[in-house]
Amino acid sequence: MHLWRFIQERYPLFITIPLCIIITVSLIPTTDTGKYHNHLLLTLLAVLTTWLGLLLLRAADDLHSIQADRDKSPQRGLVTGYIQSAALRRNCIFILVLLLFLHAQNWIGVVIICLLVGYYWLWFKLSSRSPIMLRPFGSNLIFAIIPFYIGAVHEVPWQIESLYFAGFLYFAVIAHEYAHNVQPSNGNEHERGRTSPPLNYTQFMGAKGTALLAGLLFASSFICGAIMAIILNEMSFLIALITHMLVNTYLIGMLIYHPTSRLARKFYVLGFTFFIIPLAVRIIVKALNKVNIHW
Repeated sequence: MHLWRFIQERYPLFITIPLCIIITVSLIPTTDTGKYHNHLLLTLLAVLTTWLGLLLLRAADDLHSIQADRDKSPQRGLVTGYIQSAALRRNCIFILVLLLFLHAQNWIGVVIICLLVGYYWLWFKLSSRSPIMLRPFGSNLIFAIIPFYIGAVHEVPWQIESLYFAGFLYFAVIAHEYAHNVQPSNGNEHERGRTSPPLNYTQFMGAKGTALLAGLLFASSFICGAIMAIILNEMSFLIALITHMLVNTYLIGMLIYHPTSRLARKFYVLGFTFFIIPLAVRIIVKALNKVNIHW
C-alpha cells in the first residue's frame, strides 16, 4: 500500500512506463547474435529492471532527503506520514532481492546491479558534502550504465555504440534536471543567496546561468548522439536530434536574454523530450526496417 502511494505521488506510471520502454527498447544492441538478439523475455526483463531500478533510486533519494523536504516540500507523503518510510524501505529491499533473483543466470547483470547499489549507498552518504551544482552528475550515473546493462542482458559484447549512447543519455538527463530548475525571479535571487545558503541551482548561479549550463550539457549529449548516429548510419535519429537541438538552442538563447516562467516551462518539457523523441524515432525506424526485411 505504501509503495503504491509512493508510485502514485513520485513515480507516476503514465510517465515512467513509456519512458523505460522507449529507453530500453531503443538501446537493444544492433549486433545480431541469432540466439539472444531481440529475445522477447530478455527485453521484458530489461524493461522491468530499468523501471524498478529507477523506482529504487527515486525512493532512496526521497528517503535520504526527508529532512530537507520538511521545509521545501512539506506536502509529500513521506513528510506527512501518509507514506511510511519504514514500509518503503522494506519494499525497496524486496525489490532489490527480486532483481538479483531475476538475474541469477546472468552474472554480469548481477555485478552491475551490485556495483550500482554500492555506488549509490556511498553517494547518499557523501552527496551532502559535494557542491550543489555537481550533484546531478553523481545522482544520474545510472543512466550512463543502462546501455551497458542492456547489452549484458542480451549477452551481446559491448561495442563503441554503448559508450556513445551512455554519453547521450547521461548528459541529456543531467541537462533536463538543470532545465527543470530554471526558475526566473524578480532579480533578487542573488540577494537571497547572500543571506541564506542556496537551495536550488537558480539561487546559486541565476536563471540565465542555469539555462546556459543546461545548454552546454545538451550540446554534449548532442555530440555523443550525433557521433553514434554517424557511426551506425542512422540518419533518421540524427535528423530528429538536430531538429530538437536547434529548438533547444533557440529557447536557451531566449532564456539567457530574458528568462520568464513561461519559457522556463517550455524548456523543462523540451529537456524531457530531447532524448525521448530521437530514441522513439530509432524504435520506429528499426521496426519499419524489420517489416521491409520480412516482406
